[in-house]
Amino acid sequence: MKTRSNTLTRPLVAVLLGSHAFGVKATYQYFAGYEPLSNVTHHSMIDLDLKDVIDGLGPNCGEDLNDCSATPACPGNACQYSADEMSFPTDEAQCAFTVANYAKINAPACSNSYDIWMDGKNSLKETAVRSISKFASGAESKGSDAAIPYKDNAFIKVMNEYWESKGLDKYTWGFDMIKAAFDGTQIGELNFGTVGRTFRKEAIKKGLLYLNVYPYAIWEMQDQINDCRVDGTNEDPSVKAWDEAVAFWAGSQTRDYAYGETIDDDNFIYALGDKRCANFGTCATGFSGTALVNQELLALFNRGKEQARSLECEPIDDIHEKIGTLMMLPFIQGTLRYLYYTKDSQDAKTTGELWAFATAILPFVNEVNPTAAEALYKRAWLLDFSGSYEADKKLLEKTYSKFGVGAGKGSITCETIGDLYSDPQNMLSENTCSSSSLSDNDDGLALKLGLGLGAACVACLGLTAMFYSKERKTKLMYDDLVKIKAPPV
Repeated sequence: MKTRSNTLTRPLVAVLLGSHAFGVKATYQYFAGYEPLSNVTHHSMIDLDLKDVIDGLGPNCGEDLNDCSATPACPGNACQYSADEMSFPTDEAQCAFTVANYAKINAPACSNSYDIWMDGKNSLKETAVRSISKFASGAESKGSDAAIPYKDNAFIKVMNEYWESKGLDKYTWGFDMIKAAFDGTQIGELNFGTVGRTFRKEAIKKGLLYLNVYPYAIWEMQDQINDCRVDGTNEDPSVKAWDEAVAFWAGSQTRDYAYGETIDDDNFIYALGDKRCANFGTCATGFSGTALVNQELLALFNRGKEQARSLECEPIDDIHEKIGTLMMLPFIQGTLRYLYYTKDSQDAKTTGELWAFATAILPFVNEVNPTAAEALYKRAWLLDFSGSYEADKKLLEKTYSKFGVGAGKGSITCETIGDLYSDPQNMLSENTCSSSSLSDNDDGLALKLGLGLGAACVACLGLTAMFYSKERKTKLMYDDLVKIKAPPV
């Protein structure tokens, strides 16, 4: 078994000290170790919408990619969904509660996956029902009166501009992609009517999270920055928007779990980190436990909460950029995993999963290297696998050092991504990330060797590079992590 060190740290509990002393019961329920200072319980229940959508998508057809013929498991055209196939047993109590409380706003029918995505079900507002589809629509005007509106957030702007370059609507691409997957229609250069129902199922259940929920979690952090800096002054000491960002990252199924506990049957962003770390050996104990990236994210979320509460606005920009970048680390891991599983043969399920993961990171890959993005787009969107897997993978790896936004750039490395394993004992062939190939220029080489070589060691550069390629040094990504006891549950 290959052994290697990780750049991400392994704190006992990566939680910064909040307003409560040890042993004092929290006012609000923790989210996987994060203590909100406001009530965002109903916000967090949006993860139950995702769960119900997935439960209602029906069985896989097992068809090959581009095979739309009738199959015994899926009568009729396997590429299409019917209303019956998308329906599932309704949670009558939840629907009755929703209708009783929000009858005046035409409450959702709670009948099938499409309705739940469109109209919501579990996450209630004061005057409406929150829905995942609305996270991805109205981007052009959302927060239009804020210092930095939704469309001008650094992350969202990158996404909008990339998908506009691919012929999609600049502001509704996230909504349009999922609707096309439900409807089996054309979106950009991909026709969801020809890829099989199983491909579409993977696109829906993962795309909802990566393309609808993730950008909205980013927006909530931006909303907190806007609240902290109204008209250039510090006026709002609340942390409600920041708490909401955590709720949309962690989900309600992490409530009252002790830090580091594994949560079964959870598909939200936090849970994705723990799921992928088991494939790449980047969990707290290698292949099990909390993902190292989740430890880092939790520490950053707690630090941002304290900055917002104390009205220290300037540092929050950097924290939000680090969080937004690190949230994409499991997306990169997923992309690498399904690049591998589709390199020789393509079935509808694995290709659909590649589409979802790759679509989430394509705009940011393109910011670093358009050639790398085009190679990935060719596989995920054009379904053209004629290129070299090894070459395309290496192109993606070369973007790591500059992947992300602002202060988040440099957070993604070979060590933080890890190497792909079929199981803890067996690394899959050709899946070692080679640090020596990650840069095409001297600046990248200097970063890999460490900036502290000094002028006197310039003559030894070649030997030093050989040494460091074998003995990778780990370091703390964030020096101010504080190790404290787990929060009460």
